[in-house]
Amino acid sequence: MKKRLLFAFTLSSIQLFAQNKTDTTKRLQEVVIKPYFTEQPLMRTTGSIGLIDQSVLDKQPSNSFVNTLNTIPGVRMEERSPGSYRLSIRGSLLRSPFGVRNLKTYFDDFPLTDAGGNTYLNALDVAAAGQIQVLKGPHGSIYGANSGGVILIQPQYPTDTMQIGVRFEGGSYGAFHQNANISQQFKKYSVSLQQAYQRSDGYREHSNMDRKYFQLLQKFDYAPNVSLKALVFYSDLKYNTPGGLTAAQFEANPKASRLATAFTKSAIEQNAGIYSKTVYGGISNTWNISNHFKHVISVFATHTDFKNPFITNYEKRDENTLGLRSYFEYNTQIQSSNLKFNIGLESARTGTGFENYDNNFGVPAAVQSIDDLTAKTNFAFAQLGFDVQEKLLVELSVSANFNKYDYETLQPIPIAKRDRKFDNQILPRLALSYLALPDLTLRGSISKGYSAPTTSEVRPSNNVINTSLEPEFGWNYETGFRLQAFNKRAFLDVTGFY
Repeated sequence: MKKRLLFAFTLSSIQLFAQNKTDTTKRLQEVVIKPYFTEQPLMRTTGSIGLIDQSVLDKQPSNSFVNTLNTIPGVRMEERSPGSYRLSIRGSLLRSPFGVRNLKTYFDDFPLTDAGGNTYLNALDVAAAGQIQVLKGPHGSIYGANSGGVILIQPQYPTDTMQIGVRFEGGSYGAFHQNANISQQFKKYSVSLQQAYQRSDGYREHSNMDRKYFQLLQKFDYAPNVSLKALVFYSDLKYNTPGGLTAAQFEANPKASRLATAFTKSAIEQNAGIYSKTVYGGISNTWNISNHFKHVISVFATHTDFKNPFITNYEKRDENTLGLRSYFEYNTQIQSSNLKFNIGLESARTGTGFENYDNNFGVPAAVQSIDDLTAKTNFAFAQLGFDVQEKLLVELSVSANFNKYDYETLQPIPIAKRDRKFDNQILPRLALSYLALPDLTLRGSISKGYSAPTTSEVRPSNNVINTSLEPEFGWNYETGFRLQAFNKRAFLDVTGFY
């Protein structure tokens, strides 16, 4: 195994507080997360959830999500070359050699996964994340099509004081990562600006990467009980793909990139790689109508300019997504029980223009094929939760999912627009947790998972539109328990699922 040497230098704001001498015996604060609409203690959640907070992020290298996410049991993240991720939860990518599929990812209140099922997780810089929650197993009853799980990424929010931070990290094989941030909390307005730059030469030939990242997060309490949040980020990512080697080639030189054959040029000759520029924007409005009612609405849009010089062709993609997520929440107390009811919808549309050319030493040449494909996903969801005496928590949720795509061939032979509609899916989930002892929780759940074929599967780089692909779906059964001990310093989470 090749090991990378890393060093880091951090300059950040330091806050000093005066305090009186107090009793050193204290009970640690309870961990609170927000996996489904509202905050709840991690100890009492009904699902299997992995949590990565800021303290964990600070202990891991900030050049990649790989080391951080691999600290969670059941999660496997790989980086086949710098900047190229493969992410799997409970084996959700057994049939796929690369990519982030069968999962749903949210960045704050906004879906990062487009309507075609693709997630450009590598567009984000690690420093942009303040907390990551991984919901293992299908959660389609709330978050729509996913069979592997859901990833919830929370950005770093401004605190009560101005903060300015700069961090540098470097290592072997030309690894370098720099990020800077400035944030300020005012009376009713807060703003956070992040910038990052990362590069690496990689261990193998033709495996270098380069990424520039900018992010702006704002929040404005413009009226009593009403707040507006805006998120914008820009990512410019470039990385080369060295390709595969035979066993003999690997033994001769494990650092080599894919070599030329009698029929194809080498990875270096074809300048094989990914060039991806993404602009993402979202606005979210939260209105606490009363003590019992709340409404949240989020609109988001993204544009990706994607280029992929490959061994056999040169692909260009123009991707544009527009979407909305909105829900109402009602909460009340009935004697010793708390009741919460959520109902809402999410809708997204992603249009992709595919252009494939001959690859002439890294330069697009003659046209092979030009297609337009539009993926549309819509789902309505509802969840009812009962919390009886803060001991028994029961959650019943369900969603109705509608997925289709339209496709049209423009070249070489024009073919009129057609569509492919998948069967509508009802995705229920029943889950409960019981606080048997102050430090012991028992839990169990039954849920249905569903994932439609992604855009890159329906129309891969071989220029063929696959209309016969069917969605994946199945049932998930799981049970487990959580145990904490030694004044909450030790935490055990055991899960069995089928």
